Amino acid sequence: MSRSLLSLGLCLLMVCTGCSNGNGLTPRSGGRPYEVLVIGADSEAVAMVAGSLRDLKMEGLPQQEAVFDVSTIVSDGLTQATRYARNIVMVTTGIDSLKHAIVSYQQNTYARPQLILHLRVASTSLLRPTLLYYVRAIERQLVLQELNNGIALLRDKHNKAAEAMVREMFGARLWVPEDLNKWKRGQDFLWLSNDAARGMQNICIYRYAGNVLTREQAIAKRDSMMKRNLPGESEGSYMKTAPYPAVAVDNHSEKTPDGIRPTELRGLWEMQGEAMGGPFVSLSTRYGDSTLVVEAFVYAPETEKRRMVRRLEASLHTLNIEH
Repeated sequence: MSRSLLSLGLCLLMVCTGCSNGNGLTPRSGGRPYEVLVIGADSEAVAMVAGSLRDLKMEGLPQQEAVFDVSTIVSDGLTQATRYARNIVMVTTGIDSLKHAIVSYQQNTYARPQLILHLRVASTSLLRPTLLYYVRAIERQLVLQELNNGIALLRDKHNKAAEAMVREMFGARLWVPEDLNKWKRGQDFLWLSNDAARGMQNICIYRYAGNVLTREQAIAKRDSMMKRNLPGESEGSYMKTAPYPAVAVDNHSEKTPDGIRPTELRGLWEMQGEAMGGPFVSLSTRYGDSTLVVEAFVYAPETEKRRMVRRLEASLHTLNIEH
């Protein structure tokens, strides 16, 4: 039986109030991934929500980068110019009957892909004490939406040769971006890269004996695999996990169909003996008596890395163990 880490089936925190019928007739949305428009008639409430969204920082990067690119408009509704935005947070206040805030969402209503989140509350004074809670819920939904958007793009356009190698070596399916067309094979290890001089993006998939779920064990296994398979250019150099406090392991609350939880590890890597490093993110899952890991890492000095990491992260979530 196949087992998938695909994000598309994850449970949502909110109630869908108006999803499209999927007839494909809606126009393409405007804006880039992780761009968010916050709109509402109450300028104070709009500023509060937008400010909290701007304050969110993506974990596991070497420098602070915002999770979203946020813009605002004070208006009592969507216009012909704003209704096609990619991600919209509509803030409505003055609903006296509400004792607490309510969040709902619509997908692909005016454009595709599109997520419209509605945050409704009686007043800004009632929203303020619980603002972070609702903003975190909005963050989660927007990130899942964008990961799913990335997965949808990969479904239509991915590296078929890499997909075949992953199936041959690991009995699994992985959709990899087409530009990751350079590879290196090892024992239970495959490295795929775009080998770019600037903005090098990489995905590794590897397997090792035993089931590892703790942070310390996962890092030790990672370092062992990378040292063996990804040596640096100078003698004695190799990749390792950097001692970075934001490195974390998260056993997702969402489960795969067979009840096994993937484990997420984020942090920084560095090259022992060389001045190289950057962010990485990995997902690991049990594979019989072994552990199967898919990992993305980026080398892009003096460049923002959020978009590259998120693009590769969507690829990781397409892993499907076929037997």
